[in-house]
Amino acid sequence: MQIAVRTRGLCKRYHGKAAADHLDMQVPQGEIYGFIGANGAGKSTTFKLLAGLANPTAGQIEIFGQPLHQGGCGRRVGILIEDAGLYGSLSAADNCLLQAKLLGLDDEKTAVGRVLAQTGLEHMGRKAAKHFSMGQRRRLGLALALLGSPDLLLLDEPTNGLDPEGIRDVRLLLQQLQAEHGVTIVVSSHILGELEKFATCYGIIRDGRMVQEITAAELSSRCRAYIALQTPDPHRAAALLEDKLHLHDYTVRPEGELRIYDPADPARINAVLLDGGVAVQSIGTHRQELEDYFLQMMGVENHV
Repeated sequence: MQIAVRTRGLCKRYHGKAAADHLDMQVPQGEIYGFIGANGAGKSTTFKLLAGLANPTAGQIEIFGQPLHQGGCGRRVGILIEDAGLYGSLSAADNCLLQAKLLGLDDEKTAVGRVLAQTGLEHMGRKAAKHFSMGQRRRLGLALALLGSPDLLLLDEPTNGLDPEGIRDVRLLLQQLQAEHGVTIVVSSHILGELEKFATCYGIIRDGRMVQEITAAELSSRCRAYIALQTPDPHRAAALLEDKLHLHDYTVRPEGELRIYDPADPARINAVLLDGGVAVQSIGTHRQELEDYFLQMMGVENHV
């Protein structure tokens, strides 16, 4: 397996606080790597380090097997982070043309026309970027990232501000780039359900550290079946089930639902609780949603 992005012990500290904390990351070449973490977990800092826009405090970064030097990897890497550095007085085409010149592209106008069409901006005319909607600015940022036909895309929240149609368009474009051109894509999104539709592997970050790297297939197999129990007194119910049925693998959700992961018979659970004077409002077998798994690994399950 060839690796497009590898970090070892990557650290970045700001005013004594670690934004990236001994982060070990491994992105297989040709995959769509969903980079997941709560706000403040270190995703944007990691993107800046990978792009060469910030210098690490410690650790190593390799892009396609080569050490990353200050200034990044030129046209091999396309980047969309935060506001994309747009020139507000210029049109979409002129923003792209300027970027094409900086990259030293041979056929600038052809490249600009291609990325504007890919991102749905070919009809924007001379409208200045400062008058674009948030979604249009994200599209333009993505267009800039696509110039130079990069082998690696680093996309931090590329669908931020887009409507459902725009989100779908970006997803289909990224899938096409990966399937037809072998582009490696590292992408973050706060819309976990959308990310699940096209990511082929994931890295889950918490407090600047990598919690888990996992393929989409492995993730699907790890989402466990559970018994969902709704009761007015979930903590008393849990104590009874521990005592009478020796069930210990469970969680109590904020909304009061008790999720039991130990193998058990729902009918037997119902009988034990009724005998113990605990009312059962509903009980049934379910399978853990992928989004719930992400939230649990990110350490924010109890805030949902």
